Amino acid sequence: MGMNREEDPQLWDLLGRSKGAAPSPFFSRNVVRAVRAEIPERDGLSGWFNLRRLVPAFSAAAAVAIAVFTFQVLHHQVSPRRGSITVEVQDPEVAADLDLLASNDDDDDTSLL
Repeated sequence: MGMNREEDPQLWDLLGRSKGAAPSPFFSRNVVRAVRAEIPERDGLSGWFNLRRLVPAFSAAAAVAIAVFTFQVLHHQVSPRRGSITVEVQDPEVAADLDLLASNDDDDDTSLL
């Protein structure tokens, strides 16, 4: 339901001669100033606790924790070599005898009897 030029020619003539509305040259600056005035800036410690900073920090911490946990689990799954026994001997003669026995492990054991 629009208006036709024939309905009110004087109104259309007046509208044709009117100057169009133009924004102020400082319009964008004023809009940015109004937006900044509405959003308070967070200084100090409370400024650090927002999602833009917390999500990457927690993601990095989780990645490090997973890497450390995985390394620990894989490191402890490796069992020591079979047959190797660590014994702390206080007597040097016994230690020498144990070294002799360990070196003769692949030899025939009948010579020890």
